[in-house]
Amino acid sequence: MGKIYEFNINPFQDFLFRSLIYDTDISDKEYEADIYVGFVTILEYFILNKDDIQYLDYEIKNSCGYYKVVGKNVISALWISGIFPKNIKQVLVTNEYILNNIKYVFNSKTKKLISKSIKK
Repeated sequence: MGKIYEFNINPFQDFLFRSLIYDTDISDKEYEADIYVGFVTILEYFILNKDDIQYLDYEIKNSCGYYKVVGKNVISALWISGIFPKNIKQVLVTNEYILNNIKYVFNSKTKKLISKSIKK
């Protein structure tokens, strides 16, 4: 059985999902600037230092109608996942972030963000 999509959990997913609803190929280079502007607009509501927008670096891949958004650094990967750390410089140094007893680790080679539950 499928899962019902829930809005207002991750603003990046909401933005991309709405784009797909209107039949936009979000991987098409024609929409690249529009999507970037949308992402920056979202970030302006969540980040304290507007200069940190420079860390927004991602790629959208389309494989037979299945889209994958890949953050090219730990900050982008967290943002795209709906996580907005305040200590960006530290996260960039360690490539990891802890939130609500979950440790997020970014693999720079594979560009994957992995989450692990931290036991108390």
